[in-house]
Amino acid sequence: MRVVFPGLCFSTDDQGVAFSHNPWLVLLSYLTAVFASFVALNMAERMTGSTGRSRLAWQLGAACALGGGIWAMHFIGMLAFQVALPVAWEPTLTLASLLTAIVFVALGLEAVRHGRTSVTRFTLAGTVVGLGIAVMHYTGMAAMEVPGRIAYRPDLFALSILVAMAAATVALMLSVSLKHGWHRALAALIMGVAICGMHYTGMMATVLTLDPLAPAPADVDRGPLAISVAGATYGLLMLALVTAFADRRLNAAAEREAQRLKAANRALEAEVEERRRAEAELLRVREGLEEAVAERTRDLAAARSRAEAANQAKSEFLASMSHELRTPLNAVLGFAQLMEYNKAREPMTPKQERGVQQIVKNGNHLLRLIDEVLDLARIEAGQLTLSLEPVDPRLVVEDVLNALQPVAEKARVAIAAILPEVAPPVLADRTRLVQVVSNLLSNAVKYNRPGGTVRVTLGAAPAPGRLSLSVQDTGEGIAPDKLGDLFQPFNRLGQEYSDIPGTGIGLTITRRLLSAMDGTIEVASVLGEGSTFTISLPVALNMAPEPRAPGAENNPLAQTRPRTMLYVEDNPSNIQLMRDLMETVPDTKLLIAADPVTGLDLAMGHQPDVIVLDINLPGMSGFDVLARLQDREETRNIPILALSANALPREIEKGLRAGFRRYLTKPLNVQEFMEALADAMEPVDAV
Repeated sequence: MRVVFPGLCFSTDDQGVAFSHNPWLVLLSYLTAVFASFVALNMAERMTGSTGRSRLAWQLGAACALGGGIWAMHFIGMLAFQVALPVAWEPTLTLASLLTAIVFVALGLEAVRHGRTSVTRFTLAGTVVGLGIAVMHYTGMAAMEVPGRIAYRPDLFALSILVAMAAATVALMLSVSLKHGWHRALAALIMGVAICGMHYTGMMATVLTLDPLAPAPADVDRGPLAISVAGATYGLLMLALVTAFADRRLNAAAEREAQRLKAANRALEAEVEERRRAEAELLRVREGLEEAVAERTRDLAAARSRAEAANQAKSEFLASMSHELRTPLNAVLGFAQLMEYNKAREPMTPKQERGVQQIVKNGNHLLRLIDEVLDLARIEAGQLTLSLEPVDPRLVVEDVLNALQPVAEKARVAIAAILPEVAPPVLADRTRLVQVVSNLLSNAVKYNRPGGTVRVTLGAAPAPGRLSLSVQDTGEGIAPDKLGDLFQPFNRLGQEYSDIPGTGIGLTITRRLLSAMDGTIEVASVLGEGSTFTISLPVALNMAPEPRAPGAENNPLAQTRPRTMLYVEDNPSNIQLMRDLMETVPDTKLLIAADPVTGLDLAMGHQPDVIVLDINLPGMSGFDVLARLQDREETRNIPILALSANALPREIEKGLRAGFRRYLTKPLNVQEFMEALADAMEPVDAV
């Protein structure tokens, strides 16, 4: 017998399609539930010990950790579902199930976050959260697409909801009561078992019947998708866990320092009282008083030394932790990018491709954060090493502008550069100078307004023997009372509540790097009109800048006269790869165009020796660009190479018939590309 109530189908039949679960993915789902529970309990403990906005932030973090972890366990558990039918998941309902878990856990934490409460209140809040988890589970099941019908056994369906409410009640009670780490670890194991029990009880309630008339969805490759979901979940949970541990350590250190200061204040008050009593006998006790003052001075010096040692220990801890986080994150990013680069050879489903893009995007954001924290820690620990040498500042500015141009175009911000034809070299570390200029220009674009401008000016500084670089934007500007906090680490001057990404340590690192290179930075800002950052560096007197890209003796492009190559490509990763590759070619200038219109303008204006074209470009294809170049007298004889991910034989034949000198395919074969480039540039040597 089958009964539909409300939107759910219940069946008392025991007949259905046989299914099982992948034991490895079941184990992965259990570990995910345990780890998410442990992270959430640690964040909830920070919530109960905080106030104000900090408390709200920890509450939201704990809700995201536990709700997201429960959802990740649920989704991995569904990916472990093995049945002799194609299975897929509808994205909208899947996302709705994730949001449901987070929202209901947040509501439960709100109900009990005011310290210890009654059992009745815990039970009521646990019931609400448990029902939310059940809604999440069965919403996720509704997202599952199979060529058949899904029903549930009423007894097991009801049992799964009871398990969800019991697990939620226990989780909320533990979230505000546990104070010790081993207690939280044990509680995480219990919560993981309860959460998995709810899920697999609900799965056992499932009765799947085959419908021959139902369309069969495209089957999802569940193993890689489960690993991708687990990788992203563990990466975010690990960052949250490290944040909770670091906050706990910092709070403990602050508490110890507060106690020490209280003791010092009491001692100081006692000393003042003693001095008042001794005023009548000042002449007699002068020598003793001078000795007491000297002793107090020594105590203050010792306290200062201890504070500096504590700051040094903090910096070393951040550096060590950043390194430990970066190692697994690099592996996640490496494999994710490898999947992207190989997608022409090993196609992914649209859902998998979106998952990989999210991993790369969020992984890069985490990596930038870790790199900035590591830089700051190295600077504070005095471990930053610089290689000071003559550097051409004009080339540095041009490189940074080329890299940021796509970002500026996306933000609808125009960049104007006022650069001299020849600039004297400055004495600096080239890598760190690029980092400084990138920070200033990216901030000018990021905090600008749509339709705004950024003006970059390079020229002599007022002080003799120095060169200045100013970056002026038309953003909202900075209030005068906030300028004093501009270079404080992790202080974003109120922008931490905006949707603009950032960490608040970029300008801190910029000023300290400039200081290490004998440079300075100044800022002038008018609220509502914009800001101007000006840096100055010493000129490298009687010294010439080193060659920008040393050549290799066995390079097939070794030559005796400069050459120019134009690369038309809209993908930032491919552009960066080409930049790195062309840095090994001596006396070759690389021009970059991120769109076909800019590529045509650069080809007309510079008439390069060779042009490398992507085929799939925004607005017009590479074939269209080739046709326009062939129609113009100035560019008709320029050799043009195609570089495309479309490697079908018919496309290669089409490209050669259209007039491409060579049709190269991605992933890029470096040796093949170098040989093709040397062949295309051969007429230059023949002149």
